[in-house]
Order: sequence, then C-alpha cells, then structure tokens
Amino acid sequence: MVIIRAWEIEGVEVPEPYKRRIKVLLAPDQGGVSILSMSQAIIPPQSKTDYHSHDRPEAIYVVSGSGVCMWEGQKIPITSGMVFWVPPGERHQFINTGYEPLTLVTVFVPPYTAAENYAKCLQGWGTLDSR
Repeated sequence: MVIIRAWEIEGVEVPEPYKRRIKVLLAPDQGGVSILSMSQAIIPPQSKTDYHSHDRPEAIYVVSGSGVCMWEGQKIPITSGMVFWVPPGERHQFINTGYEPLTLVTVFVPPYTAAENYAKCLQGWGTLDSR
C-alpha cells in the first residue's frame, strides 16, 4: 500500500493568469504507481486553468468549491461532487467563480510522470485559448 498525505506535497505554483497549485499525488515517479497519475489542483477565487486538451483521457473530480467548466464551447456550472470524463483531444477549462478555492482531483491513464505533469502545467498544456 502507498499512502500519500496531500498536505505534505509541496507541488508547484502556476503563475497568473492561470494561477493554481498543482500537487502530483501518484505517478510513476511519485509513489511508484505505474498505471495512472493522480493530481490535486487548487484554483484560488477568480482564477482558472488554461483552455487546453490532452493526448490521453482525464477523469476530474470536483472536491470543493464552485465555478464553471468551459468544454468545447459550452459553459457548464460546476460544484463539489461532480465528476468529468474528458476524452483525448477535447478542450476544457475550469474557472473558479466563487469565493473559496476550487479543488479538483485529476487522474490520467496512461500516466504522466510528476515531472511531465509539472512541466506541462507550468508551460501550458498547449493552450488553445485564454478565455
């Protein structure tokens, strides 16, 4: 069994205009998990992710907070307890419109390494738009 205490992971701070803290919790180079990667994203009030897509599927669980998800041109209200399945190539963005942090947990299969995930978050996932 691998036990990760998310509060002990420093992660990286992505700068404006897509300010958020990313913590890779499980990955081939974080916890030695070879079949998936799992991360936590903490988006402060009035911030957002870039509008982007990935080369592999992503599962996203909204842990806390509220906002909107931009998905392929649609605007979807979000709140805690929602789950999103994003197939490869689909454009998406999470925007915190609330007054508390928007916390997401993401899972990729196959995994990105922690190093890949941090690098892609810091440089943008091939940002398609900066809504």
